[in-house]
Amino acid sequence: MTPAAAASLGPATSGPSAPGPAYGSVIALGKPNDSLLTVVIVAVVVLLLLIPLLRHLIRRRGGWRRFRRGVGRELTLTRRAFGEPLRTYRRHRRGVRALARQLSDPRGALLVRRLLDGAAAALADAPGAVPHAVRTEPGRAAVQIAARPLPEPPAPWEPSDEPGPQRWELPLTEADTLPQGRPRAGAHLRPLPVAIGMADDACVHLDLAAGPGLITVEGDAAARGRLLQALAAQLDRPGSGASVSVTDGVHPQYPGQRLDALLRSLEEAAEAHEETEGAGEFDESGRADTPVVVCAAPGPEQARRLSALAASGAVVCLIDGRVAGHSWALRVDGRGRVVAPELGLDADSAPLGGAVAAAIRADRRRLRRESAPRRGAPTRQRPRTRESRPHELEESPRLEESLREESLHLVETQALEVAEVLQEEPPRSPLRTTAPARTTTGSDLLAEPATARDHSTAASSGTRED
Repeated sequence: MTPAAAASLGPATSGPSAPGPAYGSVIALGKPNDSLLTVVIVAVVVLLLLIPLLRHLIRRRGGWRRFRRGVGRELTLTRRAFGEPLRTYRRHRRGVRALARQLSDPRGALLVRRLLDGAAAALADAPGAVPHAVRTEPGRAAVQIAARPLPEPPAPWEPSDEPGPQRWELPLTEADTLPQGRPRAGAHLRPLPVAIGMADDACVHLDLAAGPGLITVEGDAAARGRLLQALAAQLDRPGSGASVSVTDGVHPQYPGQRLDALLRSLEEAAEAHEETEGAGEFDESGRADTPVVVCAAPGPEQARRLSALAASGAVVCLIDGRVAGHSWALRVDGRGRVVAPELGLDADSAPLGGAVAAAIRADRRRLRRESAPRRGAPTRQRPRTRESRPHELEESPRLEESLREESLHLVETQALEVAEVLQEEPPRSPLRTTAPARTTTGSDLLAEPATARDHSTAASSGTRED
């Protein structure tokens, strides 16, 4: 063995278990790669070239401070853009909960009516002043008033210092001091407040009976259909003070009445009431239901008849689409934002559908609780039915003949009364019962989503001519 080979094998070992590197192993050290060295050199050169170029661009932008501000602003806008869908969803859910609490509480509707009636009573000496909208928020309420000029509010009302439509404000703790609801001077209809959406943290309500009686919903086809159905469902709830008639075409799952037939019956009823005391006026208790017609895309002649009925105070009309005549126009876009500049309204109506559906479910649960028997309450016993009642009806002529022959006039009179009662009441079998027919009401309009219609509309307000 040569000395070079012996040196490569390493020192000799005394046995197989001696420690050290394996027999015949070679230790190799890494050498720098030429391609890696080239990449590092190129990166350093590029970095050295970018530093002066970057300094030149920053100086042209106004210095390091302005550059940092610009970068921070762009990062803030990017973060807001990516977080806007989440914030929109949270805002929508918050609006649904707030509107559902307002609509599900029976005291909420009474509070809105009391605010409208209290403001109307305070404006009795101001000709032409009409309260038409209410904004309720935690701890405070405001009533929007159409008047020129707006008079000073009496106690407990307070003037509003915030910019926007003219209104009176009131702490909710002072709402009990307002007078009870009474008929307005010269008014034909009772207030019909309905929620139309959310404005910041406030629930916005509109009195449909405070204006011309003709309210049109315009704008995006799908959004205005949802808004119209939500308004109709609110009016069809118990205690709303309205008698709702929904025509065909409003909801695809609701076969409503034909508009021509409904107009004919309303015109006949209006003529009959004009001969007596007039249609839709307050009675002594102030609880007369107001007829409300909900229709979609009426023709020119139908729109003229609706305008005549609304102008006479006989009905309140909710119309899907634009019509000719003096009306209030609610313009809604695809995102659910509803505006009415002439009324000073700007609200988000997107949460309204879910809130109205929750309120209707709460009404049904409340009705079931009230109809269910309470624990420990005595059950009402049904009167026993006599099986011989048909036999008594057959023998009633014989009984009458025998009683006429008696001399006591009192006994004869009593027998005749018994016979008349038996003849007026037909026999009823307790085994045969007829189930009531199932009817569909306007509150079921939210069962299915609305479908878009093809007819186009345009924003309008005031008096319009086709």
